[in-house]
Amino acid sequence: MGEVSNTIIKTKQVNAGLAGAEDRDRILELNKLEYGPSDTLATPTDFSWRHDQNPAGKVVIPVIRDCRGNVVGFIWTEPARIRFNKQIYLAATGTNLIIDPEYRNTFAFTKLIRRFEQVFEDEGIPLHFSFVSEKRYQQMLKSKSKCTSTIPLLAKPLDFRSLARAYVASSQQRFVVSRIGPLLSPVLFRKGSIIPSKEITIQQIEQFNDDFDNFWRQVQDKYPVMLIRDQSFLGWRFKRLSGRDYCTLAARAGKQMLGYAVIRCSTIHGVKTGLIMDLLVADNKLGQIAGAHLLAQAETYFRIQQMSVATALMPFFAAEYLILRRSGYMKVPRAFRPRSFRFAFFVHDAYNKELMSLSARNWFITMADHESR
Repeated sequence: MGEVSNTIIKTKQVNAGLAGAEDRDRILELNKLEYGPSDTLATPTDFSWRHDQNPAGKVVIPVIRDCRGNVVGFIWTEPARIRFNKQIYLAATGTNLIIDPEYRNTFAFTKLIRRFEQVFEDEGIPLHFSFVSEKRYQQMLKSKSKCTSTIPLLAKPLDFRSLARAYVASSQQRFVVSRIGPLLSPVLFRKGSIIPSKEITIQQIEQFNDDFDNFWRQVQDKYPVMLIRDQSFLGWRFKRLSGRDYCTLAARAGKQMLGYAVIRCSTIHGVKTGLIMDLLVADNKLGQIAGAHLLAQAETYFRIQQMSVATALMPFFAAEYLILRRSGYMKVPRAFRPRSFRFAFFVHDAYNKELMSLSARNWFITMADHESR
């Protein structure tokens, strides 16, 4: 969810409601002003993909309007299906919170959030989740809430010279880091170890097929809470839009699928970054071996694309976290993180004892759950 301050310092008249088809262009305009033209919500085609094609259902967009009826703020309520305790629940994620700068620090924020929360009652959605601001995270910690956690950001340097140019100020320091970095790399970052296996093959695939439905049925209860990652979700989530070109790698032993990784390349704060968008492997020894092979293939791809660093989001408890660590990824120090990834969920049905028992530390979260914007 966006980082919009809710400190009220002035008054402007706004009305809350829901977006209609006529508001599309204005929403795209505000989104472009906030995130730039390379965002995943840059064109009418992007809007249709996100608003109408989500396999979990149609998006609802609460908005605030000025006295002339123009949209001056919005937040997307995206439906999602989660699996918890072997049951499927309809949930939602709150994302893309944008308020026109002129209307920030007013009651506009409060009105928008109230309308946002009304959606869950209107649509019968018992739970929503999102990444929250640092301020909200600290507030939840003080109340000893079990509904929030921090998802570790892991990274593996691929090119110390380019990283030195991005992060080190003086030319002399850059020279030292670019020379010493590769020497320290084997100490600070483990060299990935791969158990040879003639059984395992890694293939780059063009589209998600029925094998992914079969694989999902195999791993759907691997972790306590997971966003459903079947063929329909993956095909929608990783559709190529607005210049985002995803590469999907699948690991197999014969006809049996052992896991997959979805990756892409980006430039973040001036650094060429390889993103492990999603990584999920079978819950057995062969799956762990396959995970190492997937990451090795991903690294090869990133090096060919001349990425400076490879990164991933992964919870501590996941087997995939250990696979990343054994492949040379380490937790990024706070000083070098672009942000901290504070995950939180909110239950809207106090009578549902199953959902009320949830803990944020039970959720399997990757960049597939985060980078929807």
